[in-house]
Amino acid sequence: MSDTDSVDRRAQILDAAVRIVVEKGANGVRMADVAEAAGVSLGLIQHYFRHRDRLLVEAFRHESERIASTWRVVVRLDEPPLERLVEYIWLCTPAGSGSAATSFPGWGFWMDFWSEARREPQLRAEVGPIYASFSMPFVTALADGISTGEFRVRGPIRDVADRMIATIDGTALRTLLGDIDESRMLPLLIDGLCAELGLDQQQSERAHAIARELSTGESRRALSRA
Repeated sequence: MSDTDSVDRRAQILDAAVRIVVEKGANGVRMADVAEAAGVSLGLIQHYFRHRDRLLVEAFRHESERIASTWRVVVRLDEPPLERLVEYIWLCTPAGSGSAATSFPGWGFWMDFWSEARREPQLRAEVGPIYASFSMPFVTALADGISTGEFRVRGPIRDVADRMIATIDGTALRTLLGDIDESRMLPLLIDGLCAELGLDQQQSERAHAIARELSTGESRRALSRA
């Protein structure tokens, strides 16, 4: 088997493991089920991952890397910082992830990660790297907006990014559980974004306008760049 075949087969197995986590939860993942879903032998999975815990660790890492890669394609770094931040937040919502064709497995997948990480040291060690990958686009956009004077934030950039991501996580959890309607998730998060960035009324209206354009699937290119 060539190196390319090996990488493709490994990704195929990890994709199957992600699907099993979504369907049955992390506790319900069995290597035999993953082998069946991936269309490979159990022996091949054991060859790549040795045991179930390693497979789970790699599955969560694989999904995190896939999301980061998708974001790099969907959001251009030459866009204004505010547009990028609104897009990142939109991609965290059910509508945004679906519209971006990311096949995002949903926040239930990450709830399983958090739950398992609380009990399993191997998974807990992945929390920091996963959140670092997730927060980097926010940190970069924040730094760009601060350097131009567009954003007026309270505290260090890392603290601002952490608060934003914590707000996304908490809102996503309540939305997943049905306490917050999906249609309210993005507007609530944009309100929080405007407060974090210290935006004035005109800037806040622009942020909400960008979010509405994204939600309706219309082109944002028609929006004023002023």
